[in-house]
Amino acid sequence: MKYTDKQVKKAEKGDILEFADKAGVELVHTGHNEYKGVEHDSLVVTPSRNAWFWNSRNVGGIGALSFAKEYLLSEENSDKKERFLKAMDIVTKAGINEAETKEIKREPFKFNPKEIDKRFNKAPAYLIQKRGLNKNLIQELHAQGIIEQDKFGNALFLWRDPETKEIKGATKQGTWINHEKFGKRGTLKRIEPNSTYGYGFSFDSIDITQGKGKPENIRFFESSIDALSYYNLNPNKLTNTRFVSMDGLKKEVVASYINLTAKQLAKSGSRLKSIALGVDNDDAGNKFVEKMQKFQARDIDGNVLQILSAQPNTKYGKDWNDVLKHVCQVQASTLKTRLAKKQHIQHREFQLS
Repeated sequence: MKYTDKQVKKAEKGDILEFADKAGVELVHTGHNEYKGVEHDSLVVTPSRNAWFWNSRNVGGIGALSFAKEYLLSEENSDKKERFLKAMDIVTKAGINEAETKEIKREPFKFNPKEIDKRFNKAPAYLIQKRGLNKNLIQELHAQGIIEQDKFGNALFLWRDPETKEIKGATKQGTWINHEKFGKRGTLKRIEPNSTYGYGFSFDSIDITQGKGKPENIRFFESSIDALSYYNLNPNKLTNTRFVSMDGLKKEVVASYINLTAKQLAKSGSRLKSIALGVDNDDAGNKFVEKMQKFQARDIDGNVLQILSAQPNTKYGKDWNDVLKHVCQVQASTLKTRLAKKQHIQHREFQLS
């Protein structure tokens, strides 16, 4: 099938948001002038430019045709011409409009307390049993009003301002698995609409919340669960530390929390001592670390702070929850072996008696 230049140009200018909706690609409004993919959260769509970028594949473009070719048909085993024709066919049949490249206005974030379910059961069960997180840690952060459960049983990670404790946004994590609906991840994951730009889910090490420490160190992660997992692995050594989820790879969240924390510390005559990125150990995470290390962060005295890497060893997984689950499996296996040996010894002693 052949297409005219007019048809191709129309497809190239096609509205990505409208096309994604008709093609069944679920996107969520995650930030100022930004949408992200549900199945692939490294997919970012910028409506003001009618542009998209898939961070984990380092590929992107402008308009619906580009999106169809390089994202929707990314797994197609076909040559360039065949993929172009198939993409044109999909976009043309979708009957979408040309994009009006204008910035989408957002309302200030408003959290409805009625969303919270007084029963805190499904969220901790998922976080503890499926993600390997420590029960005491989850209950502690729940007591602080940082982790809640909504009426549908989803875990709510509330973005509270470190000082005022005002809720600036929220991340919602599903607790039931449906691969058909939620793709490879299998669970719902979204940022609540109008969540405040530059903020994210954060919590402080227990010594700080007990008034015994200060957030002199900051660690940044791609997700709330990765931040919790990192702390979970060695909480006794991770003191005087603030843990922040960027919900992706967002330099604005890094900059925001460095400034927020530095100002908070200055009030007590303290200063930042270290900054590290605990992002995924994959191509996108590595590039983010490399990019961020080119920026200069300074403490209150003007001293330059190097931004370090706190990425996991790929031997155990690409992210910190992978590492935590690996440790949990090793511990469970060790415990099972010990119990088996103990039972064997007891059995032998019984026979001898």
